[in-house]
Amino acid sequence: MNLLLDTNILLYINRANDVRGILRFINPDNSPFYLSVISEAEIGSIAIRKKWGVKRLDFLAGLLNEANIVEINQSFVKTYIEIDTYSQRLNPNFEKYPFDTPRNMGKNDLWIASLAAWLGLKLITTDGDFDHLRDVFFEVKKIKPAEFIPFF
Repeated sequence: MNLLLDTNILLYINRANDVRGILRFINPDNSPFYLSVISEAEIGSIAIRKKWGVKRLDFLAGLLNEANIVEINQSFVKTYIEIDTYSQRLNPNFEKYPFDTPRNMGKNDLWIASLAAWLGLKLITTDGDFDHLRDVFFEVKKIKPAEFIPFF
């Protein structure tokens, strides 16, 4: 299955000492991987704010060149609306929800989620922001940060 990497995954890859190892761990089947242009913008902003050096910036540029970067367009709007209203427990297509209170998602995460859902991609992340969407809109592989320790 094709993968969509959340921004936090890019951060772990960029900080790893064993880059090949962490990439094999994240993507053992060497599946095509995608990034939202949102993640490209987020990681670029982080790089500037954290004053990354030339080596890290060059590595990031290479990683971005290998990825299939998907821009946001009108195609994702309906899916965005479906996920946002579902997260707020207000989607008319659902009578029951597996969570009791609304799940407020950041707007960038909503766009990333809509991309995963619309393209049928497995989302790879380290955080719980997408847990309530798992197996409803798309597959989520959540990696615990401690699992990355061997690569640092």
